[in-house]
Amino acid sequence: MHTVIIGGGFAGVKAALELSTKQLGKVTLISDEPYFLHHATLYATATGRNASASVISLEDMFATHHDVEVVLGTMKSIDRVRKIVVCSNRDVQYDTLVLALGSTTNYFGIEGMAARSYGIKTLKEVQALRAHLHEEVVKDQHKQSAYYVIGAGPSGVELAAAITEYIRDVSAAHGVTRGKPKVVLVETAERVLPNLSKTASHKVETQLKALGVTLLLGHKVEALGKDTVVIDGKKVPTRTVVWTSGVMNNPFFKDHPDYFALSQNGRVNVNAYLEAYDNIYVLGDNANTPYSGRAYTALQDAVFVADHLARKVTGKAPKAYRPAVVAQSVPVGHSWAYVEKYGVYVAGKLGFFIRRLMELAGLRALLPHNQALGAWHAYDQQDGTCDLCKTNGR
Repeated sequence: MHTVIIGGGFAGVKAALELSTKQLGKVTLISDEPYFLHHATLYATATGRNASASVISLEDMFATHHDVEVVLGTMKSIDRVRKIVVCSNRDVQYDTLVLALGSTTNYFGIEGMAARSYGIKTLKEVQALRAHLHEEVVKDQHKQSAYYVIGAGPSGVELAAAITEYIRDVSAAHGVTRGKPKVVLVETAERVLPNLSKTASHKVETQLKALGVTLLLGHKVEALGKDTVVIDGKKVPTRTVVWTSGVMNNPFFKDHPDYFALSQNGRVNVNAYLEAYDNIYVLGDNANTPYSGRAYTALQDAVFVADHLARKVTGKAPKAYRPAVVAQSVPVGHSWAYVEKYGVYVAGKLGFFIRRLMELAGLRALLPHNQALGAWHAYDQQDGTCDLCKTNGR
């Protein structure tokens, strides 16, 4: 059996590892980048911490899995009749196809946002933001008064807190004393973390304020110019706007409606076995399942599909997919986090410790013990970088 997997994120990588471990034939993993991004720590990489915590070579991840071939390329189309994936550099025939393409940024049509804002979804975006923040502090000496983060979901909250601490650390290291920079977190809803519990919002808002983050809740961003952002019709001067507010399903699925049926949220409808079509499985952010969009869910999807395919090969009765409840965790600064599951929460240093353990568990699901520990400890290292970042941060 030849399984072709599209996507080098949590779901795609984990699926390839599981299929290899179960010895279910040849696996071809097609990714548009030679590395895996650990999104849980990208906010930290963008604000001065070692990039090795977030960027891991796919070659290293599959070094001992000789039945897995990693191919750099981008999927263009699928020929379901001939079972062929048409890619940017070659066509690949499959017996089973697994799609784990991840999500893309949604700017909601806001003028200037796509062209002028910073982000933390890709390595290129992370590197650009990190360089910009450093330059604003060191070279500009805080002539700019405000850094705006748009969207108070988990990513926005994490980043706003991290930028606040990063600016202070860089200022102290370079003796920058002039100016009073501030970090402003803007959200259209009336509270931060609007999709989490009210307890989460209250605890996290209190911690953000303690760090010095300014909250603009119930405010709408309408446009982004060269040196201004428009909020509720008012132009505000700034040279730094980071967009974390929206994501949408990979456009490949919308562009191929004859292949896939989409739900109202834009994700792909799948059956009880995560199949969208015969022998075509859709995982992670792309699938219309409970808790979709979270790393743990992507890992769970991958484990399920590998087990399902093993059952098909051995003639065992299939089991239906059952999503597991996922704990919510949001770090707010270097030593504080909020963690909640089943309505029970932990906040503060203990929450941060639990969050770090969750990150380690995610790495251990993908890497051998020593490699996982190395990437995990890299989070605590300042100003490091990795060879992949130097050569592949396009």
